[in-house]
Amino acid sequence: MTPELLLEAAGLLPDHGGYALAYGSHATGTGRPTSDLDLLYTGHSPLDDIVQAALTDNVVALHHRHGLNLDEEVPYAIKLYATHDQVDHAADLGGFRSTWGTPPPTVRETWFLSTDEFRLRLIFNVLTTPHVFLAGDYASYRRHVRSARRSTATLAAAFTTPGGPLTPRKAWEALWAAPDGRTGKDFLGYLVVPHLLSVLTQSLTQGQDALAAQMRASR
Repeated sequence: MTPELLLEAAGLLPDHGGYALAYGSHATGTGRPTSDLDLLYTGHSPLDDIVQAALTDNVVALHHRHGLNLDEEVPYAIKLYATHDQVDHAADLGGFRSTWGTPPPTVRETWFLSTDEFRLRLIFNVLTTPHVFLAGDYASYRRHVRSARRSTATLAAAFTTPGGPLTPRKAWEALWAAPDGRTGKDFLGYLVVPHLLSVLTQSLTQGQDALAAQMRASR
């Protein structure tokens, strides 16, 4: 991932009240030179059809200029742009509410990958996996990341059989693989063990600190 590629991607931000992120294999350093560049742009308001189409065309042109493959398994209308309200909803686990308490299915078909539920799950994954901040409103970006990462322990707890404390190891196992063996893009999309474990450990520690503070305040 060259500086030129990143700078060009940053310059495509359509709403300067939002921010731009790169994620996926380029962000983790595991991509091939021709791997597609995964991008998420955010803003305060929805994009009208003309602006959304222009953003998509510009991202496609960026890939062509740099000799990158295109990955359109998830439609650009779903994965490329989100409002801050949608990001807040995603960070609050909105993409998992319909299957709360059980590991959700992932259907690798266009009809499912085009749903709002999948969009929210994708945004949550972006915020809780390695990514690169490219441009825009850094304060909103940090707020969204903190909110999503705090939610990881809550999500793991929803997939874990009650009994005993939720340890980082148990939480990691719950989000890394489904009981039926699905992992990666066939489950929640987590591919980097140390990063996920770090996010969950921080989330659990923050939760314990908040509980201790509440107990001290109630005395």
